[in-house]
Amino acid sequence: MALPSVEEHTQATIRELFSFILAQGHTEYLGESVSQLQHSLQSALQAQQDNCDDETVLAALMHDVGRFIPAADKMPKLIAPDGSYIGRASHDILGERYLRQLGFSEKVCQLVGSHVTAKRYLCAAENGYWESLSLSSKRTLEYQGGRFTPEQVKEAENDPWLQEKLAVRRYDDLAKNPDAVTPPLEAYQEMAYKCLLESRSSINLNSRTYALPTKPTVVVCIDGFDPSYLRHGISTGTLPHLASLMEKGFSTTAKSAMPSITNPNNVSIVTGVPPSVHGIAGNTVLDRATGEEVSISDATHLRTETILSLLSRHGVRVAAVTAKEKLRQILGHQLHGAICFSAQKAKSCKLSQETDLDIETWMGRATPDQYSPDLSLFVMDAGVKLLGENRADFLYLTLSDWVQHKYAPGEKEADTFMTQLDASIGRLLELGARVAITGDHGMASKTKPDGTPNVVYLQDELEARFGKGSARVICPIADPLVKHHGSFGAFVRVYVSSEYKESISEMIKYCATLEHVDVSLSATDAAERFELPLDLEGDFVVTSGRDSVIGSCRKDHDIGSLGGLRLRSHGGIAEQDVPLILSCPVQDGAAAAERKWRNFDVFDLVLNW
Repeated sequence: MALPSVEEHTQATIRELFSFILAQGHTEYLGESVSQLQHSLQSALQAQQDNCDDETVLAALMHDVGRFIPAADKMPKLIAPDGSYIGRASHDILGERYLRQLGFSEKVCQLVGSHVTAKRYLCAAENGYWESLSLSSKRTLEYQGGRFTPEQVKEAENDPWLQEKLAVRRYDDLAKNPDAVTPPLEAYQEMAYKCLLESRSSINLNSRTYALPTKPTVVVCIDGFDPSYLRHGISTGTLPHLASLMEKGFSTTAKSAMPSITNPNNVSIVTGVPPSVHGIAGNTVLDRATGEEVSISDATHLRTETILSLLSRHGVRVAAVTAKEKLRQILGHQLHGAICFSAQKAKSCKLSQETDLDIETWMGRATPDQYSPDLSLFVMDAGVKLLGENRADFLYLTLSDWVQHKYAPGEKEADTFMTQLDASIGRLLELGARVAITGDHGMASKTKPDGTPNVVYLQDELEARFGKGSARVICPIADPLVKHHGSFGAFVRVYVSSEYKESISEMIKYCATLEHVDVSLSATDAAERFELPLDLEGDFVVTSGRDSVIGSCRKDHDIGSLGGLRLRSHGGIAEQDVPLILSCPVQDGAAAAERKWRNFDVFDLVLNW
């Protein structure tokens, strides 16, 4: 059964859609003796009289919807040489895109988007069809691409919906009788509502299908959630709720995306795909045009929609609550009427677009220190409050790894934080939520036996070997919040100066010989192995092992910012392991046990399994 919010949103969507049709429907239909509305209603009635299914009836009704919607006025007009108006270009494609955005089924969308191409097919494949067209329809054909070629006809005949598309085209051709009596537009409103609600039972993004939630659902991304924290807490009995989930629900160890850092993995989680598809491959990237390092703090580089945005468009009340402001601006991309705020900017963030209520006031507590456990606990408490006040159906809560960077499992501060986090998860469960938990990356100690950071300063090494200015090393882990890791990570990109390009292969081989280097790969090899966007890669990539990190130049890193604590960090292959937990058993335990899970499968897990 659909969520009440989805039902209400679907009803509102149909009301708005039909209001567009009514508002524009009394205009003249391309010089014919019927109005646009009469034409649409006659098309739908003919489909009903032929006992077509509801999707085909709706496609017949809405085949000209591209002329009705507000964006239609931006389409170029088709003007014949004699100056007469014969329609607007690509109204079929615009209509198809619009209906797909609303969530109508693929069949409805394709039938609407194909009534012009069906006309072109019939003109080529059926004797006498062109002669049967009205003068206006013949004139528009010239501007719509003309008759299909024999090759296009053959290709079209492989379409499983060809006959339905041709039927809608024929209804379009015949729906020009000024004396015809038809049901009113509102007679189709319930049909449209039911069809849209049914098609909104799932969403499709990046070749994956996700069922819409049918109960309150929460995904928690614990930043820096190395499996060692979970193992320690379970063994000491300090994580009772997580222990219960592992016993009664589903749990496994998943692999994160690479590099194993915050931005790429949070974006992978909310898109269901690796960085090679979504385009966010670091917290910081090099702008080759300017030579400047750019912090990724908004959705400018995002190449796909998010699951959150599609859920919100389909009427699910979505809330995205982040510890860090940079993630809020990325995850809030194209959210429709959703709640989206960060703990870091709680004072300036509003609870919703419809209210002036700021998050501090709503929560009844001050904005937490960004370098504290409370930054993450604030996010969890906000999630509990949102559920308790019935403000959201689907929540994505993503935390900070400040604690994990500072303290290892078993240290008092880490244990206290994990116990508090476990209690928050318990409150989400008490409110009846279906909960899934994962991490964006793991975490490891990166120190020598004497406690000092175990660092390979790779740019210094390359310049010592190949010459000053020969290469530039970018640490994608770097972001404005550097106190807890000093911009040291286990993955770097190397950009070779133009005059040293011939030395790239030699540089790659040299880096592979350095102590603590795990892999040294060309851009092409790194993109293939780590599922990264090749066009955004450096000339080559270097990663370090579990006990070490890579920096650029010694002078560019502030070890003092660590505050005397042992360096703990991530970014490499060794930090890809993260827990993946679901609060209930999966439907197919055998398949789940065999699957090689990724952290960005968590939405699939919580919505489909």
